[in-house]
Amino acid sequence: MLLSKLKLALGSFPTIRSQDLPIFWNLGRPAALDISVVSPLNPSTLAEAGATFGAVLEATESRKHQANDEKCSALGWVSTPLAVDSYGAWGKEASLFLAQVAARLAIHKSLPKSQAFFDLFSNLSFCLIRANARAILRRV
Repeated sequence: MLLSKLKLALGSFPTIRSQDLPIFWNLGRPAALDISVVSPLNPSTLAEAGATFGAVLEATESRKHQANDEKCSALGWVSTPLAVDSYGAWGKEASLFLAQVAARLAIHKSLPKSQAFFDLFSNLSFCLIRANARAILRRV
């Protein structure tokens, strides 16, 4: 769902499909997006999450880089982990990437950058809220 919203938000920006992996152009270089939704309440990371805000997101981004950087480099891509926690906090790399997307949307749609940023994050946040609601309903 997040990926489809991101695709929708990107609109007419160039997109390539290779091996069922969506590729978005990131400042002239193809970026392989790896979207992860993580819970800071996971028992294995709870202590770390309680000690440092964003620790779970940083660990997720690091894990994604370890798994993907070599493969992406071989293909000439940039590995871009988009980590978000189940409460809506985005990882540093995701925030930077989405800020670039918002800047491009602002130009493409002739909007102020702040409005494009707000619209993009609002849509993505709404998708996360819906996904959380579905997860809760599946447990009931």
